[in-house]
Amino acid sequence: MRKAGVGLLIALLGAGSFGCSPGGEDRPPPTARTYANPVSLPDEWGEYGLGDPYVFKYNGYYYLYVSTRDTDTGVKVWRSADLVRWDYEGLCTEEPVTTAAYAPEVRYWNGKFYMYTSPAGQGHYALVADRPTGPFKAATDNFGRTIDGTTFVDDDGKWYFYYAGPHGIQAAPMENPLTVEPEEVQTGASMGGWTEGPTVFKRGGKYYMTYTGNHVFSAGYRVDAAVSDSPLQGFQGFAGNPILLRTEGPTVGLGHNSVVRGPDLDSDYIIYHNLEGHGVVGPLRHMNMDRIVWNGDRFSVWGPTSGPQPAPELPAFEDRFERSAIGKDWTAKGGAEWSVRPDEGLLANADGIGEMALLLAKPKTEEDYTAEYHMQVRSATGADSAAAAVFSYKDEDDCGIVRIDPRSGKIAAEIRRKGRLAEQAEASLPGDVDPAQLHELRLEKIGRTVRIYVDGMNVLALELRSALGPGRIGYAVRNAEARFGYVAFSGNVGGSGVRTAYAPLPGTWYAVHSEAGVADADVGGDASDGYYAAQLDSDDSPVYRVNVARDGAYSVRFRVRPGPDGAKFRLTNGKSPVTPVLEARPEGSSGGWVTVGADGVKLKAGPQRWKLEIESGTMDFFSAEAAEYAPVAPAKDEFDSRNASGWTRYEGLWSVKEGQLRASSVQPAKILWGEYGWTDYAFEADLTVPEEGGRTGLLVRAANPANGMELNQNRTDFVQAYSVYADSQGIHLAKLDYNAVPLADAPYPLPKPGEWLHLKVRAVGNRISVYAGGADAPILEYVDRDAYPFLHGKAGLLSADAASKFDRVSVSPASE
Repeated sequence: MRKAGVGLLIALLGAGSFGCSPGGEDRPPPTARTYANPVSLPDEWGEYGLGDPYVFKYNGYYYLYVSTRDTDTGVKVWRSADLVRWDYEGLCTEEPVTTAAYAPEVRYWNGKFYMYTSPAGQGHYALVADRPTGPFKAATDNFGRTIDGTTFVDDDGKWYFYYAGPHGIQAAPMENPLTVEPEEVQTGASMGGWTEGPTVFKRGGKYYMTYTGNHVFSAGYRVDAAVSDSPLQGFQGFAGNPILLRTEGPTVGLGHNSVVRGPDLDSDYIIYHNLEGHGVVGPLRHMNMDRIVWNGDRFSVWGPTSGPQPAPELPAFEDRFERSAIGKDWTAKGGAEWSVRPDEGLLANADGIGEMALLLAKPKTEEDYTAEYHMQVRSATGADSAAAAVFSYKDEDDCGIVRIDPRSGKIAAEIRRKGRLAEQAEASLPGDVDPAQLHELRLEKIGRTVRIYVDGMNVLALELRSALGPGRIGYAVRNAEARFGYVAFSGNVGGSGVRTAYAPLPGTWYAVHSEAGVADADVGGDASDGYYAAQLDSDDSPVYRVNVARDGAYSVRFRVRPGPDGAKFRLTNGKSPVTPVLEARPEGSSGGWVTVGADGVKLKAGPQRWKLEIESGTMDFFSAEAAEYAPVAPAKDEFDSRNASGWTRYEGLWSVKEGQLRASSVQPAKILWGEYGWTDYAFEADLTVPEEGGRTGLLVRAANPANGMELNQNRTDFVQAYSVYADSQGIHLAKLDYNAVPLADAPYPLPKPGEWLHLKVRAVGNRISVYAGGADAPILEYVDRDAYPFLHGKAGLLSADAASKFDRVSVSPASE
């Protein structure tokens, strides 16, 4: 086998590598810190809750802002150190323009905090404050741009404004934090209807956007994601959208999110709201939080969750300097005067001191880590004045330093080895960055690569000739008076924290997120589609951490590509089997991705460590899914009881007449039957052939249904399911996922419109077979090799632009 370095996996996959690790207990002790969605907070808006939650981080604290009730003025703010425990800080503004302030968002820039909000969705105002808790004062007139404005600052310091538009998310450059340029650009991000709530961020040189649609009172309110090489245009929606959706269960109507990095300095979290119904004034909503996980250039959400989840991991070391003395965790070197003031943080006076004076934290980092610093040069007293961050410090002869030079406006990094300057790099600070203000400096060290960010902008990178080992971090100052703020480091970097995180189940986990690694495992795939574990054999046993929500029976499905001789594998918990031995056989001469698994797997609730054991053969492994399971018992409905008992209507006008289930042509119609836990089954029915322009058919593996006709949405694709339908052209297979993707067609000779046709669909794994007219041979077969096949769900009937009749409906296990 080829060898893949851990650096590749951490840097590109956002995960660890694969391989054996000790078996461990069946269920490791859960973390003492947990949270559960949805979240309610003290002092939230009564009967309005926490809608459109926006969270951003400044100087070691998170700040939460939410929409204001239509009848009230002002914006409420909460503060947290860990994203779990929140303290109410009061109203951060009471400006008249914040009456019904929708979706307030805040960005820090050069010592000021800028808030953007839309009064009742009627254009936008910008407000300014000196603190994240305000008071914010109106700084502009209403500059329009519809609703749900958000800002993004690129690595070069250029600003952009994004907002909802009639054809999707629109964008415009900004001249400065208070001025949006007249240009309007269509970004390409759209949900096929009203689209709102954009959030934009950058990772690995690519621009990512999350956005929401279509109506806030719809159970099908959801979040999509898109990626582009440009901050303004060309955003392409992710395959597998929506990334966040649930229409039935403990939380529904999920959307309008923000994205924030967790307290471990490495993990990303999506913050969003759920709909709980109509409040006294507007929608009643509450806040939710779930983890984002990366695989190459793609991310997905571990959620939505509603049971206890491990709280976001904390850094290995952190200090906010909220005391009156420096404390025992720090060591000073050099002649600077160091002091601490609770309201200001760490202060240094190195006036006239030409050598770097250091203050070093005693704990040591791991070899690879992330560190965060906050620095401000208050006064420069010499030509070579500087404030600096220290990293990988062994001693004065072996260390790294990143300094901001206030006079030149540059940032420079230096590596000293054995008392000599070994490597260095410098760059001008982006845009109008003012060194005299407090700035966040973030440092990522992965192998021989050091990346440096200022206020989120990637400004500098070093490729070292040889790696730096573990060391200490700290602050430094020379010929200046400086202020320093929150400082922390974490052993997680580049997304590696996912290796020890617990994937919530029901849900999906990915091969690249294994707990530990060995050198002879390999990685396949590419960044745009996501990586997979390649050529796994009996020497490889990747371990995964999962958190099962409830005791019960589950279906567990694996997406694998078996080698030429196939593969046999199973999951164990280190002591006993979790699944039986599963066998994957190659399909066709070229092989391909197949779905194999087991049903009725009994799982216990709680956090667990599972090992994937390859008993024979080889295979590539992309992902696995666990879903709650319900067995399929043979059943039929001939509607002789004159009602549709057991069926759930989502759209259309349905009735039972003359022993038939009928759908009116007045409105498209959708109705479901069975259990969401059904997996492999056959579903069949008699149906009438539609008139020209109409569609009549069956749904299999249907989940997350919503009424697409209500609230003027006028959509027939509000469900996740495979659709088999007849129209005037023949019989067709499509994939509905809040959009419609044609998969295959069969030019079948149909009876005349209004006459009866028998259709049958058999779903086994990722193979869909379609039968017509009672024939034993399928007229259409399709293997969904997409990374996101539908593997479980109810059966159903659909009708659009036609009056349709259905009879002799039945379901049976696929094996019968």
